[in-house]
Amino acid sequence: MSNYPQYNFDVKSSSSSSSKIPLITLGARVVTIATLLVSWGVLQTSEVTFSNGARLTYDYYRSYSYTLFAVIAGAVYNLLHIPFAIYFLIRKKPLINHKVFRHIELYGDKIIFGILATGAGTALGATMDLKKIVYNDDNSKYHDFLNLMYIPVAFLWAGLVSSGISSILSSLSLHKSES
Repeated sequence: MSNYPQYNFDVKSSSSSSSKIPLITLGARVVTIATLLVSWGVLQTSEVTFSNGARLTYDYYRSYSYTLFAVIAGAVYNLLHIPFAIYFLIRKKPLINHKVFRHIELYGDKIIFGILATGAGTALGATMDLKKIVYNDDNSKYHDFLNLMYIPVAFLWAGLVSSGISSILSSLSLHKSES
């Protein structure tokens, strides 16, 4: 039995997984911003024009307006945290290593995650419900617009996933700083 290598559980090793945390943190923030900016752009530029000249855009429905709010809030919040993530990647230590800042980051990530989740759910639910309606005039134009609305929702869901990763990493960061 002594021929097998033994691991000493009392010794803390410098694992490579802890050195990847800053890179994953920055990557999650960048991916979140990128997907939310694409969602924002597609949401604001999606429109159809009917035969009578009327235009249908995102602001005709309140659920899509809320989705735009969620996208903007998520993009701004993550944009504000990019410098901290870059510093963390370069120096391997947080820029502001204070318990209060860690709590603000943790709760901010949770709130933004919730806002993005409700925005994604609202847009997807509205799109699916509105597609069930049979419109009398220019039926295909309404459905063209609603089919376009799946694109920003898909990017918002991708941003939601990467925001969830950021949220988990901020939880780990708070836990690590308290122990």
